[in-house]
Amino acid sequence: MQKLSIREKILQDPITILDGGTGTEIQRLGGVMSSAWGALANIESPDVVISVHENHIKAGCEIITTNTFSTCRHALDAIGKGDQTEAINSEAVKLAREAIRNMDAEHKVYIAGSMSNFFSLLTNEFRPDPQFVPDAKTEQKNYKELAKILADSGVDLLILELLVDVDHSKILLEAAMETGLPVWVGLSCCKNKNDGSIVGRNFSVENIKSLIYDEDEFPEAPKLLPEDKIIPLKDIILSLKAVGGDVYGIMHSWFEDSKAGLEILKENWDGPIMFYPEIMLFDTSTGGAQITSTEKEFAESCQKLIDNRIRVIGGCCGVSDKHLNALVKKISP
Repeated sequence: MQKLSIREKILQDPITILDGGTGTEIQRLGGVMSSAWGALANIESPDVVISVHENHIKAGCEIITTNTFSTCRHALDAIGKGDQTEAINSEAVKLAREAIRNMDAEHKVYIAGSMSNFFSLLTNEFRPDPQFVPDAKTEQKNYKELAKILADSGVDLLILELLVDVDHSKILLEAAMETGLPVWVGLSCCKNKNDGSIVGRNFSVENIKSLIYDEDEFPEAPKLLPEDKIIPLKDIILSLKAVGGDVYGIMHSWFEDSKAGLEILKENWDGPIMFYPEIMLFDTSTGGAQITSTEKEFAESCQKLIDNRIRVIGGCCGVSDKHLNALVKKISP
């Protein structure tokens, strides 16, 4: 039987299982990490990357995500690897494909090429390093380069992660759309503690604190982008869907915030929806982390949110193959 295209699968199947937190699983299994997150693991810990993918496939995942969340040229420049942008990214796709072959899963597992607005971080601080924040023209060029490498390497779709604004996100989305591949748009949100509104994820106003950091040593709040804008989630959705995208979803967000975000998304997006919650509390000073949900809790919480609009479900930071296997068992007929 011929494998469906990913567009056909999303329309035909009631639910598709995306994978878990690739980067946090690489870290958990001892892969090389850096200020560019898990980028170096593709060339320095390839066996770990393959193991993460294999574990996800064993758990029942139908889509695995390349370890390219933080492999745009400007992120790699920060660790002295900008000249290896093509090699590191094409290798990430090869590792995903090798894992699929090892599991004899070519007929049922798809590869999503991950892209994000990730900027290399300052040491012990969850804030972009200003030395390696490119101007808008360079940022656009770098996103187009990454999208082309992933497309040429044979991914089935592109998945854009941790989008929290309009300006940077639109540049990323436009670059992905140029490839002609299916593009899935992952929005991150939080509840604004000041007025209860749902906004693009912003650590300075989030109602549920998701990072542990020394406020005396680092009085400036962590942030995901060089700017610290507070933008209503609805505005982000409306701006980005005018550019395009096949699937929109809420990802890299806490369960409680995600539920509210999903309602706003359903009101402003008519297409398929994905859900990809986060369950890890980070300590920026030590690099440690706390998993906030057991496998059973994760599966039960996800099951409660599944309806006919949500066609894709997985997890990000902290979500392991065990969490996903519990989910697969929970929702299986």
